[in-house]
Amino acid sequence: MEEICFLQAQRPVGQGGFQTGSLIRRVGRYPFVPVKEELPVFNWAYDCGSDQLSALTTEINKVSRVRFNVLFLSHLDSDHVVGVDQLLLTASGVDELVLPYLGDDDWTLHLAAAAAGGRLSGTLVDLAADPAGWFGARGVGRVVYIEAGDDNKESGRAVDGPDRIDPDSHMPEGNDEDLSRVGDDRQPSETKWSRPPRAIHQGDRSSGRAQVDLLGRGAVAAVRVNGRTLNWVLSPFAFKPPAKKMLLFKQQLEHHFGAGRTAKEYAAAARSAAGRRSLRACYDAVWRTHNLHSMALYAGPVTVPSGKLRNTAWHGRFVRRMVQPGWVSTGDFDASVQVRRDALLRYYSAYAPMVGQLSLPHHGSDLSFNSALLHAFPDLSCAIAAVGVNSHGHPGLGVQTAVAARPSIEFVRVDEFASSVYQIGGPVP
Repeated sequence: MEEICFLQAQRPVGQGGFQTGSLIRRVGRYPFVPVKEELPVFNWAYDCGSDQLSALTTEINKVSRVRFNVLFLSHLDSDHVVGVDQLLLTASGVDELVLPYLGDDDWTLHLAAAAAGGRLSGTLVDLAADPAGWFGARGVGRVVYIEAGDDNKESGRAVDGPDRIDPDSHMPEGNDEDLSRVGDDRQPSETKWSRPPRAIHQGDRSSGRAQVDLLGRGAVAAVRVNGRTLNWVLSPFAFKPPAKKMLLFKQQLEHHFGAGRTAKEYAAAARSAAGRRSLRACYDAVWRTHNLHSMALYAGPVTVPSGKLRNTAWHGRFVRRMVQPGWVSTGDFDASVQVRRDALLRYYSAYAPMVGQLSLPHHGSDLSFNSALLHAFPDLSCAIAAVGVNSHGHPGLGVQTAVAARPSIEFVRVDEFASSVYQIGGPVP
C-alpha cells in the first residue's frame, strides 16, 4: 500500500523566517502494514533568514542535502533572506525561485531602504545588479516573478482569487502502479503553473544565468508527482508599494542621479559612500517604513477534503490531531491596511476551509495585525509567531490577547530554540 503524505514545518530560527515543506511517498501505512519506505518526492521552502544567525545556520545544515523544487521569498528584508545564499550553496539544488515582481525602481527601492536602515550588504548590491546571474551562479534554474498589486482599490480588486486547479483522481483503490514505479520510468516531480509565463530573460546554462519569467496575479503552482496533479497547490499572492509613492520615489531618484538609470547602475552607486547617502535621501523623502513588497503563500489542498482527516501537529508539549492541513504564510504582510487585508482574505477565501495554520504577519507585530485574520479561516487551529530576541516588542501583547480570545486557536511561538519547532503532517487528501 502506498500514499503521498505531507510534512510542513516552521523551523526554529528566531527573529526571521524559514518554513519548509515536503511531499513524501510512503510505502506501507500504519496501522495496516508497517511503513517500509519513506521517500521525499517534492520539497519547497518559504524564506530563509533570521537575526539569530547561529540558529539559522543549524537549520540550514539540516536540509543541506535536500533538493528544493521551489523556494519562495516573501520580500528582501535581511531577516527573511540573509540565509538564502548559504541555502542555495549547501542544498542539493533549487529548481525554481519565486518572489514578487521587482523592476529597476523596485530593486533600487530595496537598496535605498537597506541603506536607510543601516543594513545594506554587498550580497544585496550584487543581487540587485544582476538577479539572473546571481541566482544562476548558485544553481537556480529559473526565477519566477509574481505580478503584484498595490494598495489602490482598483488594483486590489483586479483579481478576486487564484486560478482553478483540477487535481487528478488521487491513487484510486487497487491501482498504485503509477506511484510505485521505480528507476528511470518514474517521472520527475514538478510544479505546473496554471498559466504560461512571459519570458523576461531566456537564461543561459553555459554562462550560469537563470531563466527569468513573469506570471500574472492568480497564477497557481499545482504539484505534479509522477505525471499526476495532486490535490496540493502552492498559491502565492503579492503586493507592492502604492503607485503614488513609487512615482515620488522615482522623482527623487531622478533628482539625485538623473533620469533613465537601471538597477545595475544604482547598485554601482551603492558601492560608494556618496551613492549610499543619496539613496538614503531618496528613501527618507518618501517612506518611514521598509515593509515595502510582500508575498503571502498558501500551501495545501485545492479542494475540500472529504471524510475524516488524519493530520497531526506537534509543538513543544502538545500534539494536536485532526487539524486542517492548509497553511497561509504572510511574511511581513501589513494586515493593518484594510484594502490590503481585504484583498488577501478575498483572494484566499476559496482555500479558507482547509486552512489550519496561519503564520502571523511580521513576527506577530501588533502594528501589522487585525483580528479579521483569525475570523477568516473557520477551522484555524494554530496562529504562529516566528520570533526571536528583538527590540520591537514582537510578538505583540495585542496579538496574543486576540488569539487567546479564540479558544479553538492555539498561539504558537517558534523562536531560536530547537524545541519550539512547529510541524504538521498527514496524507495528502
